[in-house]
Amino acid sequence: MRRLPIILAFVALSAFAGGTAYYTTSRVTIAGVYDWGALQPSASYQNAYGISASASPLVGVSISGDQEFTVDASACPVARSCAATVSFLADLGGDYTATLTGTSSSAGRVRGSSTARNLTAHVVGANYSLSGVDNGDSTATFTLTPTGEADLVYPGFAVSTWNNVGAASIAANTCGDVVPNGTSCEVTVAFSLQEEAFAAYGYVLLQAYGNTREQAPVHVTLVLPPAAN
Repeated sequence: MRRLPIILAFVALSAFAGGTAYYTTSRVTIAGVYDWGALQPSASYQNAYGISASASPLVGVSISGDQEFTVDASACPVARSCAATVSFLADLGGDYTATLTGTSSSAGRVRGSSTARNLTAHVVGANYSLSGVDNGDSTATFTLTPTGEADLVYPGFAVSTWNNVGAASIAANTCGDVVPNGTSCEVTVAFSLQEEAFAAYGYVLLQAYGNTREQAPVHVTLVLPPAAN
């Protein structure tokens, strides 16, 4: 009876030594710049990343997130280590993110794994504010003011009415192709109702667009009386 624990310990040790419970994980490492810093719009940038696996070849390297990031990882499949080149190009200012992922293969008692690293980039752009004033008739004047890191380039405007009641149009626009940061420009909107309409007023919505992705189109709504017949 006293020999039983010794025999059991021997059997367990032999099974482990035979490798029936032993596995190795092929761990992936990614080396490179993760914060790309402040970048200029419409300019191309590249950074190289070293990808390696500890115990098996790489299956591949991929990138996800904002489509302004792309990766050339053609040298990585079936290699134990490789260099992958990530490129970035954005036309609009704002913050961009992506995830770079490397994956190793599995074979026998070697288990594959994946490692992901977040990439960030900030592109200099222009934010803006939009304010509107009812002119007391069927028109309204909206003031656009850039407030960001750069001049507002090619501002665009879209005007509409609530539930398509009546019609609105841009009657005047002092904003040019470039609105310097710290200055302002004006847009005048005119509103009218169809002759058969019964409403006494209409809701006018103006949207402004600029060279930034951080700020959604600005919405300003005003209630205006219809144009006099």
